[in-house]
Amino acid sequence: MYFKNMKPKSKIGILGVGAIGTVISYELQKSDSHVLFYYNRTKKDCLKLISENSECEIPINIETSITGSPKLDWLIICLKEHQYSKAKYWFKKLISPKTQIAVIRNGINLKAPLLDFAAEKNILECMIDCPIQLQNEGSYKVIRKPILTVNKSPIANNFKLLFDAQSIEVNQTKDFKTANWRKLCESATLGAILCLSGETCWVFQDKKMRDLYRNIITEAVLVAQADGAKIESSFINEMLIKLMTYPDTKSSSMLIDRLNGNPIELGAKNGVISDLGKHYNVNTPMNDLIVSLLSKTNREDKA
Repeated sequence: MYFKNMKPKSKIGILGVGAIGTVISYELQKSDSHVLFYYNRTKKDCLKLISENSECEIPINIETSITGSPKLDWLIICLKEHQYSKAKYWFKKLISPKTQIAVIRNGINLKAPLLDFAAEKNILECMIDCPIQLQNEGSYKVIRKPILTVNKSPIANNFKLLFDAQSIEVNQTKDFKTANWRKLCESATLGAILCLSGETCWVFQDKKMRDLYRNIITEAVLVAQADGAKIESSFINEMLIKLMTYPDTKSSSMLIDRLNGNPIELGAKNGVISDLGKHYNVNTPMNDLIVSLLSKTNREDKA
């Protein structure tokens, strides 16, 4: 008799099982309240994660194509910006009118590519702070507890309930645009310099490199402010102080992608700064140059 009153398990799809997708999957599988479905363009037999000095392998069944409609309660999209153009097949198959969607990636205006497939109220933009290192044999090492930042809303409340609050933070903010732009300004500046130099953060021992950082991030902040982000004048100096706390060996996702021969998230970072600079008549010569230089190194996504 008790079984009749049991709440049905949530059907959650994870689209994109790279570094972020692996971390999110690892956190979700801790709950018995979910049934997880994995979707990726390439096969994997298991998720490999090192967290808090403990290594685990979680067997999974990844679907690389879809024949029916899974009628998901949630779809969590962990794709990079340059992968979206080829993901429309997945969106059409996986999103129903009742599916709630969480988008976790770098960049701004994260809802835009999905508005043809879902109502805006069903889409949640997510910013993640989760340093991850790729280890041998395809395992990922999580450096510290993941933190997700989302816009305060009813769908954000629902999303937060999917996770164990002890192992992942989901913070709600009333000004997601500003929070997202702050991260973008920082990551685009750091990533571009490391990617172009081919070196880690030891390069910022040189004052000329710190001056370059200041010039690039200043452009980004001006564009962010023109777009409506409320970034204080003290932000740039705060980022320069933070920059000097990084270990010399700290890398960036842009540098790692370039060294591994993978596409760089150029459009989601310096590309969007350059494009919106033109839109708002804000001069961005440094970011324009970065886009010109790095666009020559980008290759078609093969993942």
